[in-house]
Amino acid sequence: PAIALTALVGFGIYYWFKITGDAPQNAMQVEVTGSQFKWEFRYPGRDGVFGKKYYKNISPEKSNPLGQLWDDPYNHDDAITTELHLVVNKPVKLIIGSKDVIHDVGLAAFRMKMDAVPGTPTTMWFTPKFTTKQMIEKTGDPDFVYELSCDQMCGKGHYTMRGVVIVETQEEYDRWIISQKSQYSVAHPEQAPQKSQPADTIK
Repeated sequence: PAIALTALVGFGIYYWFKITGDAPQNAMQVEVTGSQFKWEFRYPGRDGVFGKKYYKNISPEKSNPLGQLWDDPYNHDDAITTELHLVVNKPVKLIIGSKDVIHDVGLAAFRMKMDAVPGTPTTMWFTPKFTTKQMIEKTGDPDFVYELSCDQMCGKGHYTMRGVVIVETQEEYDRWIISQKSQYSVAHPEQAPQKSQPADTIK
Protein backbone atom coordinates (compact mmCIF):
# COMPACT_ATOMS: atom_id res chain seq x y z
CA PRO A 1 0.00 0.00 0.00
CA ALA A 2 2.80 2.44 0.82
CA ILE A 3 4.41 1.93 -2.60
CA ALA A 4 1.07 2.33 -4.40
CA LEU A 5 0.22 5.51 -2.48
CA THR A 6 3.70 6.92 -3.09
CA ALA A 7 3.28 6.36 -6.84
CA LEU A 8 -0.17 7.99 -6.82
CA VAL A 9 1.09 10.99 -4.84
CA GLY A 10 4.06 11.32 -7.19
CA PHE A 11 1.87 11.38 -10.29
CA GLY A 12 -0.51 13.78 -8.57
CA ILE A 13 2.21 16.25 -7.67
CA TYR A 14 3.69 16.08 -11.17
CA TYR A 15 0.40 16.87 -12.93
CA TRP A 16 -0.62 19.42 -10.31
CA PHE A 17 2.46 21.51 -10.98
CA LYS A 18 2.00 20.98 -14.72
CA ILE A 19 -1.56 22.34 -14.90
CA THR A 20 -0.94 25.15 -12.40
CA GLY A 21 2.45 26.14 -13.81
CA ASP A 22 3.25 28.53 -16.62
CA ALA A 23 0.98 28.17 -19.64
CA PRO A 24 2.50 28.17 -23.15
CA GLN A 25 3.26 31.62 -24.53
CA ASN A 26 0.56 31.30 -27.19
CA ALA A 27 -2.16 30.45 -24.66
CA MET A 28 -5.30 32.53 -24.62
CA GLN A 29 -6.39 33.84 -21.21
CA VAL A 30 -9.87 33.95 -19.74
CA GLU A 31 -10.87 35.17 -16.32
CA VAL A 32 -13.50 32.99 -14.60
CA THR A 33 -15.43 34.47 -11.66
CA GLY A 34 -17.95 32.57 -9.58
CA SER A 35 -20.72 33.97 -7.40
CA GLN A 36 -23.95 32.60 -5.99
CA PHE A 37 -25.07 31.09 -8.31
CA LYS A 38 -23.53 31.89 -11.67
CA TRP A 39 -20.28 32.11 -13.63
CA GLU A 40 -18.94 35.18 -15.44
CA PHE A 41 -16.12 35.15 -17.98
CA ARG A 42 -13.90 38.12 -18.89
CA TYR A 43 -11.87 38.31 -22.08
CA PRO A 44 -9.12 40.86 -22.74
CA GLY A 45 -9.69 42.94 -25.83
CA ARG A 46 -7.39 43.77 -28.71
CA ASP A 47 -4.64 44.90 -26.33
CA GLY A 48 -4.49 41.37 -24.86
CA VAL A 49 -4.31 42.78 -21.30
CA PHE A 50 -6.89 42.58 -18.52
CA GLY A 51 -7.75 45.88 -16.87
CA LYS A 52 -7.47 46.32 -13.11
CA LYS A 53 -10.29 45.51 -10.70
CA TYR A 54 -11.21 46.44 -7.14
CA TYR A 55 -13.80 44.49 -5.21
CA LYS A 56 -15.39 47.62 -3.72
CA ASN A 57 -16.23 48.77 -7.25
CA ILE A 58 -18.47 45.74 -7.88
CA SER A 59 -21.88 47.13 -8.80
CA PRO A 60 -24.22 45.15 -11.08
CA GLU A 61 -26.62 48.12 -10.92
CA LYS A 62 -23.96 50.27 -12.60
CA SER A 63 -23.07 47.55 -15.16
CA ASN A 64 -19.84 46.77 -13.34
CA PRO A 65 -20.31 43.17 -12.13
CA LEU A 66 -16.58 42.49 -11.60
CA GLY A 67 -15.46 45.81 -10.13
CA GLN A 68 -13.43 47.05 -13.10
CA LEU A 69 -11.61 50.37 -12.71
CA TRP A 70 -12.84 52.47 -15.59
CA ASP A 71 -9.93 54.92 -15.38
CA ASP A 72 -7.64 52.05 -16.42
CA PRO A 73 -7.57 52.14 -20.26
CA TYR A 74 -6.89 48.40 -20.38
CA ASN A 75 -10.46 47.92 -19.16
CA HIS A 76 -12.03 49.74 -22.08
CA ASP A 77 -12.03 46.75 -24.41
CA ASP A 78 -12.50 43.86 -21.94
CA ALA A 79 -15.69 41.87 -22.58
CA ILE A 80 -17.74 39.98 -19.99
CA THR A 81 -19.81 37.01 -21.15
CA THR A 82 -21.96 34.24 -19.67
CA GLU A 83 -20.53 31.50 -21.91
CA LEU A 84 -16.95 30.24 -22.00
CA HIS A 85 -15.74 30.13 -25.61
CA LEU A 86 -12.46 28.31 -26.30
CA VAL A 87 -10.46 27.53 -29.44
CA VAL A 88 -9.79 23.91 -30.33
CA ASN A 89 -6.12 22.82 -30.11
CA LYS A 90 -5.14 26.13 -28.51
CA PRO A 91 -3.95 26.26 -24.88
CA VAL A 92 -6.09 28.32 -22.53
CA LYS A 93 -5.17 29.67 -19.12
CA LEU A 94 -8.07 30.19 -16.72
CA ILE A 95 -7.62 32.84 -14.03
CA ILE A 96 -10.16 31.89 -11.39
CA GLY A 97 -11.75 33.85 -8.56
CA SER A 98 -14.91 34.30 -6.53
CA LYS A 99 -17.00 37.26 -5.41
CA ASP A 100 -18.52 35.69 -2.30
CA VAL A 101 -17.92 32.14 -1.01
CA ILE A 102 -15.62 29.33 -2.14
CA HIS A 103 -16.74 27.78 -5.43
CA ASP A 104 -14.98 25.23 -7.62
CA VAL A 105 -14.52 25.25 -11.39
CA GLY A 106 -15.39 21.71 -12.42
CA LEU A 107 -14.66 20.70 -16.02
CA ALA A 108 -15.52 17.00 -16.00
CA ALA A 109 -15.12 16.52 -19.76
CA PHE A 110 -11.55 17.88 -19.54
CA ARG A 111 -10.81 16.06 -16.24
CA MET A 112 -9.93 19.38 -14.60
CA LYS A 113 -11.05 21.25 -11.51
CA MET A 114 -9.82 24.15 -9.42
CA ASP A 115 -11.13 26.07 -6.41
CA ALA A 116 -12.45 29.60 -6.87
CA VAL A 117 -11.42 31.43 -3.70
CA PRO A 118 -12.45 34.99 -2.73
CA GLY A 119 -9.44 37.31 -2.79
CA THR A 120 -6.99 34.61 -3.89
CA PRO A 121 -6.82 34.00 -7.66
CA THR A 122 -6.02 30.46 -8.75
CA THR A 123 -4.99 29.31 -12.23
CA MET A 124 -4.92 26.25 -14.43
CA TRP A 125 -4.37 25.64 -18.12
CA PHE A 126 -5.25 22.97 -20.65
CA THR A 127 -5.76 22.44 -24.38
CA PRO A 128 -9.20 21.43 -25.77
CA LYS A 129 -8.79 18.64 -28.34
CA PHE A 130 -12.28 18.44 -29.87
CA THR A 131 -14.83 21.09 -30.80
CA THR A 132 -18.34 20.90 -29.43
CA LYS A 133 -19.57 19.90 -32.90
CA GLN A 134 -17.02 17.06 -33.07
CA MET A 135 -18.10 15.80 -29.66
CA ILE A 136 -21.74 15.76 -30.77
CA GLU A 137 -20.69 13.52 -33.66
CA LYS A 138 -18.41 11.33 -31.51
CA THR A 139 -20.99 10.77 -28.78
CA GLY A 140 -24.03 10.61 -31.05
CA ASP A 141 -25.75 12.96 -28.60
CA PRO A 142 -27.27 15.98 -30.37
CA ASP A 143 -27.66 17.70 -26.97
CA PHE A 144 -24.02 17.27 -25.90
CA VAL A 145 -22.44 20.31 -24.25
CA TYR A 146 -19.19 20.82 -22.39
CA GLU A 147 -20.31 21.82 -18.90
CA LEU A 148 -18.67 23.96 -16.27
CA SER A 149 -20.10 23.00 -12.90
CA CYS A 150 -19.50 24.17 -9.35
CA ASP A 151 -17.93 21.23 -7.50
CA GLN A 152 -18.01 22.87 -4.07
CA MET A 153 -21.19 23.12 -2.01
CA CYS A 154 -21.81 26.87 -2.04
CA GLY A 155 -25.38 27.40 -0.88
CA LYS A 156 -29.00 26.49 -1.52
CA GLY A 157 -28.74 27.18 -5.25
CA HIS A 158 -25.52 25.19 -5.71
CA TYR A 159 -27.17 22.66 -8.05
CA THR A 160 -28.11 25.42 -10.51
CA MET A 161 -24.57 26.77 -10.85
CA ARG A 162 -23.71 25.47 -14.28
CA GLY A 163 -22.02 27.13 -17.22
CA VAL A 164 -21.71 26.24 -20.89
CA VAL A 165 -18.31 25.80 -22.54
CA ILE A 166 -18.21 26.10 -26.32
CA VAL A 167 -15.11 24.79 -28.09
CA GLU A 168 -14.88 26.01 -31.67
CA THR A 169 -12.48 26.79 -34.49
CA GLN A 170 -10.34 29.94 -34.48
CA GLU A 171 -12.51 31.45 -37.23
CA GLU A 172 -15.71 30.80 -35.28
CA TYR A 173 -14.17 32.20 -32.12
CA ASP A 174 -12.97 35.35 -33.91
CA ARG A 175 -16.46 36.03 -35.25
CA TRP A 176 -17.96 35.52 -31.81
CA ILE A 177 -15.51 37.68 -29.83
CA ILE A 178 -15.79 40.55 -32.30
CA SER A 179 -19.56 40.53 -31.78
CA GLN A 180 -19.19 41.07 -28.01
CA LYS A 181 -19.52 44.55 -26.54
CA SER A 182 -16.89 45.73 -24.12
CA GLN A 183 -18.18 46.12 -20.57
CA TYR A 184 -16.94 49.71 -20.61
CA SER A 185 -19.29 50.55 -23.46
CA VAL A 186 -22.15 48.80 -21.63
CA ALA A 187 -21.48 50.89 -18.51
CA HIS A 188 -20.92 54.06 -20.55
CA PRO A 189 -23.46 53.97 -23.39
CA GLU A 190 -22.79 57.64 -24.08
CA GLN A 191 -19.33 56.67 -25.28
CA ALA A 192 -18.67 55.24 -28.73
CA PRO A 193 -19.21 51.46 -28.51
CA GLN A 194 -16.07 49.34 -28.56
CA LYS A 195 -16.12 45.69 -29.49
CA SER A 196 -13.62 43.26 -28.10
CA GLN A 197 -11.12 41.59 -30.40
CA PRO A 198 -8.51 38.95 -29.65
CA ALA A 199 -4.98 40.31 -29.73
CA ASP A 200 -3.74 37.67 -32.19
CA THR A 201 -6.22 38.72 -34.90
CA ILE A 202 -4.94 42.29 -35.09
CA LYS A 203 -2.52 42.85 -37.95
